[in-house]
This record gives sequence, C-alpha cells and structure tokens, in this order.
Amino acid sequence: MKFLRINIVSKNNIAYFLLSICMLLIACTQSKRAPIKDDPNVIYLKWNKSYEKDALERHKTGLTWALSFLGSTIALDSTLTGITHKKDIIQLDVTKVGFPEKAIPHLQALNTVIQNSEEYQRKGTIDLGRYIALTIGSPNHYYKIVDVPLQLFDLKNTYTFDTLTAFINNSSISKIDREIQYSIQNDSYKRAFISSERDTITGEIQEFETVELMPNGLSRFALYDTKGNLKPDGDEAVTRAGKPAKCMWCHESGIQQLFRKQLDVEFHLSSKDFLDSLKRYNHELRVYQDRVWQDSLIKNRRLHTEMEISYITFMEPSIEQLANEWQVSKRDVKNKVAHLKSHRHHEFGFLGDLYHRRDIDTLAPFQVLEVPEYIREVSKNESKVDYIK
Repeated sequence: MKFLRINIVSKNNIAYFLLSICMLLIACTQSKRAPIKDDPNVIYLKWNKSYEKDALERHKTGLTWALSFLGSTIALDSTLTGITHKKDIIQLDVTKVGFPEKAIPHLQALNTVIQNSEEYQRKGTIDLGRYIALTIGSPNHYYKIVDVPLQLFDLKNTYTFDTLTAFINNSSISKIDREIQYSIQNDSYKRAFISSERDTITGEIQEFETVELMPNGLSRFALYDTKGNLKPDGDEAVTRAGKPAKCMWCHESGIQQLFRKQLDVEFHLSSKDFLDSLKRYNHELRVYQDRVWQDSLIKNRRLHTEMEISYITFMEPSIEQLANEWQVSKRDVKNKVAHLKSHRHHEFGFLGDLYHRRDIDTLAPFQVLEVPEYIREVSKNESKVDYIK
C-alpha cells in the first residue's frame, strides 16, 4: 500500500512536470509567433492629453486639416466616413477620406511601417502627433502623398505662366531676391506660383520654391534645387522657408501678401500691381473655397492652428503627454526626464513646461519610429526617416 501511494504520487509529479513543459513550449511559441497582419488601409491613432484644457475634438479638427493639406477631399464631402473614434482612439481609414487614387499606395505603405513598429505592436495605436509628424512633417512622405512632380520641368509644363514676373527685393522669408512667376488662370482651382531665389549681386538662381492649388482648395508646396530636382527643405543660407509644413503655417488657406515695401524693378510688375494681383487671387480662391467646402471645421480658417497644436504637443511634449503616451505615472516621467531642461513654447505658453521630442524618444519604454527633428525647419535626419520606398 505504501509502495502504491508513492507510485501514484510519482506519476502525478511526472504528469505535472510534463504539463508544465508543454505550457512553457506553447508560451515560447506564442511569443515568437509573427504578428497578425493589420489592414493597411486602417490605422489607429491615440490622442494623449497634453495640457489642462486639451480635448480630443480639437485634435480631430487638427487631423481633418492635416488630411486636407495632404490632398484629402474630406472637407468637400460630408458623406465620407473615414474618421471615427471611441474614447481617446481615432480610427482612420485612408480609403474613405477622399484621397486621390495615387495617394493610397503611399499611405498604405506608411501604415504598414507604423503597424510593424514596436509601439504599434504593443499598444495597437500610434500617437496622433507622430502620425502628423510622419506625413505633414516629413517632406519625403508628403511629396509622395500629394504627388508633387519630381522635376520642376514637369511642374512648369503643367501650367501656362505669365511672361511678366514680379520681383521681390525686400522679402521677409528669402535672404536674397525673389522672382515670382504665376500661372494664367485656366480653371477655378488650377493655379501655380514659382519663386526663383536669386543672388542679390550676381542674379544667379540658388533654388526654387513652388505653390500649387489642389482641387480641394488648399495648396501643396515644394522646393527644388538649381537643377530642378525636388528637395526636402530650403537652403538656410538662402531662405527661411524651412520645409513644406512651414509653408502651410504661413499660407494656410491662401497666398500671403507682401509685408514689406519693395523697390520696383524695370521690366517686372510693380509691387502695387503684384499686390493687387495677389488680392484678386485670394478673393477668387476664397469664393471657390466657400463654394466647395462643406465642413465647418475647414471653413473656419483659423482652426488650422489645431493641426499645429497637435504636432507641437507631440514634438514638444509635456509631462502629462508623456505619462499618457508611455502609460506610466507622472512621477515616473519626471524621474526619467530629470536630466533634461524644460522650456515654454514661444507662441502657445498655455502648453506649460515642455521637452524636445529628439531628447525624449530614446527614454520611451518601447521602440518608436523616429520622426524628423523638426516639423517646419530643416532636419538633418530626413533621409533616415524616409520610410516610404
């Protein structure tokens, strides 16, 4: 009887041991299993509260503006259903927000890269601000999505330009002179401007900056080198133009007028005539926008600021933003960033004490997709963060 009891115990121990081994093997297999393939059309964006009066609706407005600057017609069609949300998570279906057919493969490719990131695999979402940084703030991605011509030659051949140009010799953006060509209007929305940045002494062209009106009533922006090749940003020795996102910040729903007095130059439009032509263009553009825009969030042109606040709160996060983003306590965040110096935003002081994203991402408890160093200004890591090949 004693032998039998020992034998039964031994068998039970062996069975328990074998069961434990099986469970361990299953757990190991599951941890090594390839992640479930996500739908490349759908991306989940997480809103992370950043300051006291922050609200999800403000960031949904910012997203609507961002998508519109990327060529979406969501502001023109109230039946589009590509943006939905549940609590603090926004679901974006890039096939249902009115993007041109050419943009979809690029957006799908970016979504796939995001979905394969460690952050997305762990959380099932990406920060809304990071998504805007990877689209609006990344010139290489932006150019592909809005279908900017790779060569200035191709852009020029799309329009008929007036033979009379304007000459700007006291620009608030260019550090040298500018010669402005503008297209003859053939359509209510087909219009383009080319600025040739010319050396004040030699007259040699240093680079080109372009503005084209898109069918949705907003503009797309690009920069080209002296050979007419597309490039991500302006030469800081030549211009303060920065990157396309800075152009959006300045020309959010029209073309900015002249801020400084100009000296008229022979064989060019007088500064008065050029200013009058800009006023006519902006008036005609506003009439077109008011006719086609259905979304009140876009009709209120001042709300473009919500897009900027969305990417600013990400690029310059607060303690609260990081606590929500990392899903840890504010105390833990403060301990992690204790060696970093905080600052206040020069325009939006209500955002509180902030840090720089380029110093923060290496401290995150998971690996994230690197973003450009700056949204509006020249960034040294543009080629590194070009994920759409």
